[in-house]
Amino acid sequence: MTIDKLATQGRTVYSTLAGRQYSEISRLRNETLKSMFASKEAAKHKKQLVANIKGVKYIDDSKSITPNSTWFTFETIGNPIIWILEIDDENANFLSLTNSVKEKVHTLIVVGEKNNSMSKIFSGLTNLIQVNNLSDAVKMAYYFANDPDVVIYSPANGCEENIEDNANRFLQLVNEL
Repeated sequence: MTIDKLATQGRTVYSTLAGRQYSEISRLRNETLKSMFASKEAAKHKKQLVANIKGVKYIDDSKSITPNSTWFTFETIGNPIIWILEIDDENANFLSLTNSVKEKVHTLIVVGEKNNSMSKIFSGLTNLIQVNNLSDAVKMAYYFANDPDVVIYSPANGCEENIEDNANRFLQLVNEL
């Protein structure tokens, strides 16, 4: 066997081994990443399906207390969205959500007394409804929702203190529909 032939064989063997190792490593890495990001159990109050009423999904996303986390939720939803936003802080920066609202949200229901800034930000981008309490918001969402809409309660209000209470209120109100 000549040196050239041995060198060619060596390159072929090396390429084959390298390809197989890359494939194995890639497969293992992908499986590891999938297992890291796959939730074994849906996180409570994060994109949690509460009910499916007449083809409309009601989702509790009350852990999304920042506009950024609400944006991530919107990006995972393919169906038209009715967003229930419970605002406590008029100074929160919702400008980052304007494109998502324009593309994905067909109705925005703003809960709270401090909702003037929401009118300025989202006016003209989507249907905007202002209500004083979550009960009215859920009823309005039910009224405007059609199959295959998704009603999302994602307060984006910066308040971590009342997540459990707010989520339970939303769950109760939806189950009363």
